[in-house]
Amino acid sequence: MRVADTIRRGWEQGWSWMPALTAFVLPLHPRLSVISLIVWGLMALLGWGIQMPSQRCGRKQELNWSSIGPVLYFIGLALGMLWTDQIQVGWFALEVKSTLVILPALFFLQLRWSPNEKWVSRAIQAFLVGLAVYMLWRFMQAGVHSDPALWRYDGLAGPFHPSYIAAYLTLGMFLMPSKSRLRIPFLLLTALFVGLLASKAGWLVAVLVLVVMLVKSKIRSARWDGFVVLAAGMLCLGAIWGDQGRMREFMGYATEHSAEVTRDVEPEHGGAEHTILMTETGDISKKRKVGSSAGRMQAWRASWTLLMKHPGGVGTGDVVQELVRVYETQGSEYALLKRMNPHSAYVQALVTLGWFGGLILLLWWGGLVRESWKRKSWNLAVFAAIVISHGFFESILELQQGVVAWVFLGLLFVKQARMSDEPNLEGAQ
Repeated sequence: MRVADTIRRGWEQGWSWMPALTAFVLPLHPRLSVISLIVWGLMALLGWGIQMPSQRCGRKQELNWSSIGPVLYFIGLALGMLWTDQIQVGWFALEVKSTLVILPALFFLQLRWSPNEKWVSRAIQAFLVGLAVYMLWRFMQAGVHSDPALWRYDGLAGPFHPSYIAAYLTLGMFLMPSKSRLRIPFLLLTALFVGLLASKAGWLVAVLVLVVMLVKSKIRSARWDGFVVLAAGMLCLGAIWGDQGRMREFMGYATEHSAEVTRDVEPEHGGAEHTILMTETGDISKKRKVGSSAGRMQAWRASWTLLMKHPGGVGTGDVVQELVRVYETQGSEYALLKRMNPHSAYVQALVTLGWFGGLILLLWWGGLVRESWKRKSWNLAVFAAIVISHGFFESILELQQGVVAWVFLGLLFVKQARMSDEPNLEGAQ
């Protein structure tokens, strides 16, 4: 009997640390988060053998869109296999997105078997520690090697997509407690890192979050936070160093709409600019720079064409194949060269599952906003704003590093918001 009690106590302690383990490895490497989920799942299976769920329940659980939304979206993707031609591609997509179901199930068990809610704040602290370790690792990597490309964009991002890790870091800036002694160096280092990542979406969202931080400091302490302003300066400094033509490419595309793209040239070291010839009235008259901005516009235009032709979506595995056909028809050479997906979570849902898929996504993420307003949670509101904003510019649910992060953190912040009725709940306190 004593042995059984010892095993049960050991399991309970280990189980309470599972969310923290996942939160810590989340910003370190996408594969590590997969390993942590496997360990978490094995712990859940072990729990069924040694626990008595009917006698060990936490607080009563309410259904919410942070848990219902991802499950419904996965069900929609599973149904989308019925009208897809690329079966193998579709099955791979379902495998990548299986955490849409796995994580809500694990959180259900976590809430059921962990009446002590310290695991919530512990997980947020672990996420911040993981971000700090990641930044130190990437800066050390760049310092040891002499390659300048390691100091910016995908060279600095390492195993992550620059826009994805920029979103993680921006959230981390907001979550760092104002009373922490590490807040100032963490804030400045993170802002510099986001600037160097050279993600235009990352820059935009980081600026918006810094503004929210200033507003929040004004509301709570009746004074402006000078270190947030300094962080904005570090963001600009990093952006100037890491830009290397990306913003010029965007402005050039935005101000020259009459150009016809005829040829793309692949840049070196992941640069953003692509030299093309531009024709007006049939004659080659001048050169112009285009890149990811033009590619996104081409992808969005082709996706809209595809949606009008297939209002029910093209199926879970056929999105890229169908888009490539439209790129060829429309002469979208950059998007064709890169075989781009829709580059927007909303457009991706619409093209894949039609208007029904778009509705599910809006209900899921809109539910996070509603929950943050209802619970008066700053953390959940900022998290929802980051996800919704980045969803405009990236298909953030197409890579595992996006699916795991946004589902896990959404469930975590909803749980945090429901733990207390006090407004303005701090993230890591």
